[in-house]
Amino acid sequence: MIDNPLRSQLFGMNISVDPALDNVPRMQTSPEFAALMPAAFVDELNDWMLQFFGTHSPIYKLPGNRLVMGTKAYAMLQASLR
Repeated sequence: MIDNPLRSQLFGMNISVDPALDNVPRMQTSPEFAALMPAAFVDELNDWMLQFFGTHSPIYKLPGNRLVMGTKAYAMLQASLR
């Protein structure tokens, strides 16, 4: 088993786990759009998009054979390898 659950290796790729990558909204207003609109409207639109599009747990491949993922994606990866 892995000594440090926040850092692991898979097929020679280094894996880092960042809880900030769990439940990332699939869609949000851009900062440019938000700057042009009233804050209450932007909040309401972001809430609607969260309800409609939901969230995901992205995985990023970084240079140097590195993967960064959230705890949910890491748990699914571990479960799929058993």
